[in-house]
Amino acid sequence: MLYLLLALLAIAAVVYLIYKKVHAAAAIFCVGVALLMFSALLGRADLRTTEIDATGNSFYDQLLVIEELFKSRFSGIGMAIMVLFGFVSYMRHIGADAKTVVALSTPLRRFKGSYWLVPLGFLIGNLLSLVIPSASALSLLLVATLLPALIAAGLTPLTVGAIVVTSSTIVPTPLEAGLIQGAALSEMSVTEFVYGSVARSTIPALLITAFVHMWWQRRCDIVDARTAAHAPSAGAEGVGHDSADDEMPTDRTDDAHIQEAIRRAANLPFYYALLPLMPLVLIVVSAILNRAGVLPFEAGILPVTVVSLVIALIIESARHRNVPEAIDAAASFFKGMGEGAGGVVALLVAAAVFVEGITQMGVIDMLISAAEGSSGASVLIVLVFVLATAAMATLTGSGTAPYFAFAEVVPAFAKDTSIHAPQMLTAIWGTSNSMRQISPVNAAVLIVSGAINASPMKLVKRTSVPMIAATVLNVIFSFMFIA
Repeated sequence: MLYLLLALLAIAAVVYLIYKKVHAAAAIFCVGVALLMFSALLGRADLRTTEIDATGNSFYDQLLVIEELFKSRFSGIGMAIMVLFGFVSYMRHIGADAKTVVALSTPLRRFKGSYWLVPLGFLIGNLLSLVIPSASALSLLLVATLLPALIAAGLTPLTVGAIVVTSSTIVPTPLEAGLIQGAALSEMSVTEFVYGSVARSTIPALLITAFVHMWWQRRCDIVDARTAAHAPSAGAEGVGHDSADDEMPTDRTDDAHIQEAIRRAANLPFYYALLPLMPLVLIVVSAILNRAGVLPFEAGILPVTVVSLVIALIIESARHRNVPEAIDAAASFFKGMGEGAGGVVALLVAAAVFVEGITQMGVIDMLISAAEGSSGASVLIVLVFVLATAAMATLTGSGTAPYFAFAEVVPAFAKDTSIHAPQMLTAIWGTSNSMRQISPVNAAVLIVSGAINASPMKLVKRTSVPMIAATVLNVIFSFMFIA
């Protein structure tokens, strides 16, 4: 019981630190190291999960465990994620990501005030998250493109704000860091894991959520309009939002680099909108050719990303007729790799250390014993994981930290129970990425609420029902459709 209490206190400490805006990876890592040192102090150091040459000194052995976790996470999956972040950074540098956003958002102006724009805008926004995996970066771009387009088409700012915030949720893509890790944990190829498992749950969940969105935004607009009409200060234009919301600037973001990319996108050739999609297309095509027996291999994330970068460099060189300048711009690729190392990969390492500490406290063995041979207990424990992930995502506004904090536990848990690893991974991944959008401290919520001059709580009200629906549907479908 003492060890369980220590593990629960550690989880509570992580949630508290992240809630206090401590860097997520730093908080998880420090608490994980503390747990490992406590394990050594209590004589519970367990070296089963890592291959190290034990020295006999339990404290130093724990440091060797941490070293091994760093090596394993930064090589392989970590390197693939870093290269992918580098490619995204290069696309941002040349403005191709903004070109994609502008190309897809502009046609929406043709719809005049129809609430069918809500599911359409929501699904287009989610498709754009294939190109721009960062929720905050996507929000910044959509604030300057999709948001004014939809408001010009007749939707209210709060409705459009909710669409923008929820654009980065649970689209199944082999380029998403959490799903790359999920594939590794499930010992599956990325395309097999994403399209053979995750997509079976998330695609139907997204389609239904799109129409829940439409119903909820329409209902909220009606209630807001009725409230404004009965308010003493309501004017003739009671449309359910503050008068300050009527003047919607398209450049109210503080990110000068994003704005510069959008300005540059206006002068780029139309085919630049396709460049950010190259890694995704190459991965899917190689998987199809491999299944058809044409290719003897299925391309990985790192090789296709490097090929995509080279193609983009050749196109940039030809367009500018300046090879040295185009190559020099590739420095942004390596800067992006650094961002990936300091962001998602750091979370991978921190989460691995934290889970190792939890494991050595015996919590995982305890959960497995409780669930072994009892499907009812297994379902209950899955629900506990889902609820814990949802609570952490809502409190912290982070989608990556809650998922990575719990994902490492899944293989050991699934191995000795009736739960299939992809089912549980899909459930907690979807929960983490959906429930962060109903947090008033989420970066996307803060960006969009500032852009439409509304309080974060008003915006969270608009995102809450669709995202809770997405979470519930995804968890149910994970266990219904993933074998």
